[in-house]
Amino acid sequence: MLGRKSKVGHGGTLDSPASGLLVLLVGAATRTCSFVQNLPKTYVVEAQLGAFSDTDDASGLIKAKAGWAHVTHERVEREILGFLGMRLQVPPSISAVHVAGRRAHELTRSGETTCLSSRPVTITSFSEASGPDPQGRIRFKIRCHKGTYVRSLVRDLGNRLSCGAYVVSLKRLSIGRFSLENSLPLETLATIGPAFPEKTLLPLDRLLDHFVTYRVPQELEKDVRNGRPIPFDSLVRAHWGLIPESGHVALRTENLACFALPEETSKGLFCYRPDVVLALGEQP
Repeated sequence: MLGRKSKVGHGGTLDSPASGLLVLLVGAATRTCSFVQNLPKTYVVEAQLGAFSDTDDASGLIKAKAGWAHVTHERVEREILGFLGMRLQVPPSISAVHVAGRRAHELTRSGETTCLSSRPVTITSFSEASGPDPQGRIRFKIRCHKGTYVRSLVRDLGNRLSCGAYVVSLKRLSIGRFSLENSLPLETLATIGPAFPEKTLLPLDRLLDHFVTYRVPQELEKDVRNGRPIPFDSLVRAHWGLIPESGHVALRTENLACFALPEETSKGLFCYRPDVVLALGEQP
């Protein structure tokens, strides 16, 4: 739709049976892919109790585990809350995790046995839990961070409930402050035609607003452009952002935006060194 010369990327894929929000990055914004992926995400999930799946969702081979008649709404809420905060999680065998240089899903689908290591993930909140309904299904909303597999969480919840569980449906509602309710279906974009960039693309500031942001004096713009360290005492904070713990901060001049990392100089001075520098005029 944008022409072959336009760069287009994304801010994190979805499982093939899942639906919901996908952040598309166009032009210079493709260089911010890792920053979008680091934003917290919100999902709504429906899970089936009483069985396991070899893919941890409804697309796999379903194996009955045990009855779920003993599971109450109160117990579901209690067990879900036990997953809050930072914890270790084993990814699903059907996932994009690398194992000895290959994707886990490639190894599994070729019949090879995969042994995935647990990795730290962070779950910020659960809400709107409901069920079990008469069919043994539960629903809840989850807010989590990069690397979290909701399928693994549901699998582990099924173990805690002693009955098994797998994902029936999964929808991503938001990535940071980007929300599904403000997005456009892909088929709608196709009907817009050549006016697509002007009508639908968001300014880069919508991403920068997630980060602690500092205004850089205009006379230091050349230093930002050339990746030189910017003294902290020369900066003016613009706002706190959404994820102050991310490590990177955003620096702004009239013509540039950049993501920078903290650094201490040889003279013991605190500064920020530009990491990814974007010319605002590059935006489509």
